Amino acid sequence: MPLHLDLSKTWKYAMIGGVLAAPFTALEAWQSPENMTLEMIVVGSALAGYLIKRDGGNSTATGLRAALVGGLPALWALTELLQAVPTLPNPLWFQATSIIVILVFGGTILSVIAVLGALAGRFGGWLAERRGHGKTPDARGSVE
Repeated sequence: MPLHLDLSKTWKYAMIGGVLAAPFTALEAWQSPENMTLEMIVVGSALAGYLIKRDGGNSTATGLRAALVGGLPALWALTELLQAVPTLPNPLWFQATSIIVILVFGGTILSVIAVLGALAGRFGGWLAERRGHGKTPDARGSVE
């Protein structure tokens, strides 16, 4: 029995934009985790927003999802920190606090990536509308 994944258009275009951005994000996280620029996440989200708006979908939600898919490798930078906490000669309460701070920082990174992706997706949708895509027909069938 074959496996059927029924993705919505939103997820389909989000995966396109996110998968295009993920290798570049992974390369940046591997080379220099402290100096990451998230431009490919923004580009992938804008592309996803443009593509979904051509089909009449929600560009903001698609851009957000594309950013989360493309931005997951950015969290690899936190693995070194999490591995270093138990090796430091600190009391247990300090180690527990350090782990909580690292997890909060990871949530902050995901939040920034999500906001950037939503804004870039909206921008991509705006570009699609400027090019004449994404307009809905009125009751008579004509596009305004």
